[in-house]
This record gives sequence, C-alpha cells and structure tokens, in this order.
Amino acid sequence: MTSVLNELVRKTEPRAASMLAYLQESGIHQPDILKLMASLPRHEFVEPAFSHLAYSPTPLPIGKNQTISQPLTVARMSEWLLQYARRGRVLEIGTGSGYQTCILANLFNKVHTIERQKALLDLAMKRLANFGVSNVEFHHGDGHLGWPTNISMDAIIVTALASKVPHALTNSLKEGGILIMPIEDETPSIGCWQKTGEKWRRLEFAPAQFVPMLEGKEDA
Repeated sequence: MTSVLNELVRKTEPRAASMLAYLQESGIHQPDILKLMASLPRHEFVEPAFSHLAYSPTPLPIGKNQTISQPLTVARMSEWLLQYARRGRVLEIGTGSGYQTCILANLFNKVHTIERQKALLDLAMKRLANFGVSNVEFHHGDGHLGWPTNISMDAIIVTALASKVPHALTNSLKEGGILIMPIEDETPSIGCWQKTGEKWRRLEFAPAQFVPMLEGKEDA
C-alpha cells in the first residue's frame, strides 16, 4: 500500500477505508479518484436498510428496481474518464442515486444527467444540493433520446445495459470524445471507446454488472 493511500486510509472512517484498500488491490491507483470516493458518504446514497453494506464490493438497491453500482465499477469508470476525456461537459445516462453524478461533478466543468424515474431524480437532486454541488443539470426523460437541447459532449457515461448505442448519444459526442457504457457480451462487461470520425476505438474493457436500460420515463 502506498504512503498516499496509507495516509488516506488513516483519515477515513473504517468502512470507507476498507473500500479504498479493496479498490487499490483491484487495480485502482489514481489518487484523485481514491480521495474523492473516500470523501463521499456512500451510505447516504442507498436505501437505509442497506446502509451498513454501502461500502461493500457489491451493487445495492436504491429503490424502483434500480441499483447503485459497486464501488469498483464506479472507480474504474471514473478513472477512465480522468485518463482519457476532456474535462468540459459530460452526459450521464441514468442518474440513479446521484453517487456517480456527484463524482462526475468533481471531475468535469459541467454535468448533464438524465433519469427516467422521477422519484429517483428528485432524491438525487436533494442529495447533491445538500453536498453543495452546483454544476449539474438534471433532466427527467428517456436516456435513449439524449439531452433535450443540442449540446456537444466531451464524454458520455451510460450506467445501464443497452443492446446498442442510441444514435442520439453518438451524435452528441464531440470528435475524440469518450463513451463509457455496458455492453452485451458472453459475460456482463463495460467498455470505454473514443470517437474517431465514423469509427470507434476501444480503449478499455472490464467485467461489470448493470440493470437494463429501459425506454420511456416514469412520473411516480
């Protein structure tokens, strides 16, 4: 364990410290990502009945049949963005609990996030407001349709499993932009691609589990 992580673990509550050690053992070494995840109270982003498991290496329910991704998946996606993406605008498909959104808000100048479940979106908005996050725009809608106004994105992160990449997303990504999303394969996986003209260059690939990306939106 590096001296930087040693110091970070020493200053972090025991549950989060265990999570950080697991992340580093699993290949996450970017200090900014580790510090950021150490500072966020992950237990406030899950259902109260599961708060004691918030720092465990598993996805957890957040309501409406949705989950918060396991810490390793969040850290890996965030590390890829930090490594490859320009730090301007990012579009997140699937706000969920707002945990990944909060991390994105610390990495990018502007975050645009879409959630199809109104109840989840409202909770995420309240959480981020309580944390003083002010560079996020929220939209209640169908992620397949992309952002409702014409804005070019430096990166897009999809936090649900889609059978194919919606054209609305690829069309809004800048040349050289980064796309991170789960893909259907022999085993559940997530990939990181860079847009190069009409082609895509795969930069990273790792196993991961996600809920399906559904169409439409729900107001309840």
